[in-house]
Amino acid sequence: MRQNMLLQLTWILFTGVTLTFAATNSSTNATADTFKILKAPVISKPGCPNQCGDLTVPYPFGIGLGRSCGIGKWFELNCSNVFDPPRAFIGNVQIYEISDNQMRIANVVARRCYDRSGANVQSNTASSDISGTPYSYSDLNKVFLVGCDDIALVAGGGGRNFTSGCVTLCSGAEDVVGGYCSGNGCCETSLPKGLTYYSTDLRSSSNHTKISSFNPCSYTFVGEQGRFGFGGASDLLDPYFIERIQSTVPLVLDWAIGNLTCAKAQNSEDYACKADSECVDSDTGLGGGYRCKCKNGYEGNPYLDPGCTDINECADQNLNNCDKACTNTPGSFTCSCPPGQYGDGKKDGKGCIPAYQNSQFPVMKVALGN
Repeated sequence: MRQNMLLQLTWILFTGVTLTFAATNSSTNATADTFKILKAPVISKPGCPNQCGDLTVPYPFGIGLGRSCGIGKWFELNCSNVFDPPRAFIGNVQIYEISDNQMRIANVVARRCYDRSGANVQSNTASSDISGTPYSYSDLNKVFLVGCDDIALVAGGGGRNFTSGCVTLCSGAEDVVGGYCSGNGCCETSLPKGLTYYSTDLRSSSNHTKISSFNPCSYTFVGEQGRFGFGGASDLLDPYFIERIQSTVPLVLDWAIGNLTCAKAQNSEDYACKADSECVDSDTGLGGGYRCKCKNGYEGNPYLDPGCTDINECADQNLNNCDKACTNTPGSFTCSCPPGQYGDGKKDGKGCIPAYQNSQFPVMKVALGN
């Protein structure tokens, strides 16, 4: 389908206010997570733990405040033993997962509930602000709205300013179809890269007076696409909806080191990339920051000495395509054929062919008898 198509939506409230916004209808171009850093032989700095409950914490992150286990204060996690199992936090935000390029944290949910007369009996907005940190919101996230007769508004900024939202309309529980957010009971819209703060708000045209029997509350939240599965009409009456979303639908952050590009960071004293690694400019849209990754053919934690180490592809048949002989080289390998055979030695190439099969003369078999 066409990408980056802007769908202009207009919602006219009974108060006479007209709200116009753009909801992006496009396929995601988000960068997929990589988890190579978690497979390194050494994950954390010497003397520093690498596990907090179920969470594995790789350097440049570290467990413990003020212990220099992380590369900086925004990479230091507090492991709270108040919980069983323990939970990791940066500030008051719980951390669910850390990968080579992203982090998953607990999200926040806005709610608005009405009684049968349309009176607002419970409401709260939801916002998040990570300005001034090494993090920004990933475009793996989407804005979700669950409810009927509702509009969700989201505004944000950072690398760019952003305003959007989506609308849900349904007159009966039978209109609400689970499985995906089609606009009946649930809608969704995309977020751009580069946001460092956002806030959400909920509005309704008739305060749920016509639908309160099956939908007393509406909800909006930002979370990772693919993690939220709309349950249909049952979600509209679920008293534990917020708890379920907070425990199963994380908010995804992109992270980077510092605020310099690779070209400038490589000449700085605190350049983080160690031996046989490469610098990768952050693609968050904030204009700076970088990450490190091992060069092709190398593995390990690129932020820790001695840096990345050569992968012996010949020790694992799944890492090479050699038909016969494999020779490991720095960052790579070569294939060859044993004496008496010729070819490129590759399973997906010419392989190894016995030399006599290339002879112009037929093989003669001589039988000796009495």
